[in-house]
Amino acid sequence: MKHNDYFKKFVNRGVKENFFIGTGNPNAKILFIGKESAISELDVVNNNSYLRNAQDWQTHIDNNTCEKLEYDVCKNHSLRKGWGKNTWSKYQKLSNYILGTETENFKIDFLKDVFTTEINDAPSLNTNTADKNSLNFRKNLFKESSFIQEFPVIVLACSDYITNNDEMREIDEIFGVTYDGDKIGKHWYNKGNWFFTHRNEDGDKLVIHTRQLSADVKNEMLEKMGLVIKTHLGE
Repeated sequence: MKHNDYFKKFVNRGVKENFFIGTGNPNAKILFIGKESAISELDVVNNNSYLRNAQDWQTHIDNNTCEKLEYDVCKNHSLRKGWGKNTWSKYQKLSNYILGTETENFKIDFLKDVFTTEINDAPSLNTNTADKNSLNFRKNLFKESSFIQEFPVIVLACSDYITNNDEMREIDEIFGVTYDGDKIGKHWYNKGNWFFTHRNEDGDKLVIHTRQLSADVKNEMLEKMGLVIKTHLGE
């Protein structure tokens, strides 16, 4: 895989400053930004993998290779137990709606068409007790990064970790977009299922703000979100 200069610069900085890069296809048109990686502090293997993320990407760049983007969620895989409720199974379903495809159960292949990262660089199984000290750094990092900014579609699946309201317009300021307005941009299903759309002045960049995609997320909402993204990309 050939990696573009924006990604190379992002990874190079990640190696120097020791921050998490992400997972998936860095040449994709879609970026999913979640809250934080769901890794227990007792999970030595996955924590070590997380900490090696930037260096592993540097190795891929040096060798013109990429991570594995498609695999089965086998019976002993960490994603298997919570499949259907955990974030990656929801990402898979959303991706299927965007692409108009069906993936067999217990299989990941959305990474071929999506890159994912986290707004909080502190893995935790519990959002309430997660260390959120990295949030401001990550927000500034995303604002400054051409790699992040160049995605035509960004899904901010991080709920209240980022704010757009009458007092604070973080999404607008970080991603160079404005809210589409309630008539077009507000998609409200209930208190726990919602998304809002934002676009840049040229209309070629779509930023969706929604809740963390896990647990009781409605398929109806994912299907509508998928349609909005698919229409934006002209696919």
